[in-house]
Amino acid sequence: MKKILLSLVISVISTLACNAQLLWEVSGNGLSKPSYLFGTHHIAPISVLDSVPGFNSALATADKVYGEMVMSVAQSPQSQQIMMGYAAAPQDSLLTAVLAPAQLDSLDTMLKRYMGPMVSVNQFAPLKPAMLNTLLALLQSQTAFPTFNAAQQLDGEIQKRAEAAGKEVGGFETIDDQCKAMFGSSIVSQANELMDMVRNDDKSAATAIRLAKAYLSGDLDAMLAIMEDPELGSDGEWTERMLNKRNANWLRIMAGLLPTASVLIAVGAGHLPGDKGLINLLRNEGYTVKPVE
Repeated sequence: MKKILLSLVISVISTLACNAQLLWEVSGNGLSKPSYLFGTHHIAPISVLDSVPGFNSALATADKVYGEMVMSVAQSPQSQQIMMGYAAAPQDSLLTAVLAPAQLDSLDTMLKRYMGPMVSVNQFAPLKPAMLNTLLALLQSQTAFPTFNAAQQLDGEIQKRAEAAGKEVGGFETIDDQCKAMFGSSIVSQANELMDMVRNDDKSAATAIRLAKAYLSGDLDAMLAIMEDPELGSDGEWTERMLNKRNANWLRIMAGLLPTASVLIAVGAGHLPGDKGLINLLRNEGYTVKPVE
């Protein structure tokens, strides 16, 4: 199975140069030189960077590189400690308290499927459901990218290359900002989302492969449709919290940033398409945003 998935990834990457719309040029509206908008996938192979036409040139010409967060800071022990503070469930809302015994059994089965027979749901009882949901989503996504190496994460690699070239690296959010978005919904909502994932495990794993294929072919609209599909557990609240509000916040920072320098903005590809995506928001502000071909 892994060989089949790897062959799929390689074959899609080989066609990326023909279809890519992951890299966009931002110009006009008084800018003296263009900036760039690049959509990442948080566990895609870093070989993607060398397959996107114009990416290396955009990185070389940009004065600054901005991501969702400064990855070296986000991955520091201090930031990880902050995240675990947000991810910890209140004592009266542990998994064993908010899920019924049958639900815990189903969750335990799914955890063992992805993490091995020695893992138990009780090990994760102190965590909010959203943290476990995030972990399982990551494990499902790795079925699409079986060779994923956490030490070569795409967003972090872009920032490392920028730092090596002496460029300023910045982030639109702090670890607190991102944790509030991830863990900000009610425990009841988080538990419902977690059980939706458990009930739809096979479908979600297949969807992760569809999402990876859409990303590697540069099909941003297909990615958005998958992420917003209510049959996969998405709803308007999730879209508003995880995409729309964050995009609006980032746009305010871009308004002060873009006139000052050429910036390569590298954020999750799901933030680019749609009426409230960054491409459309920037166009509404008077910028010309077009794919780099």
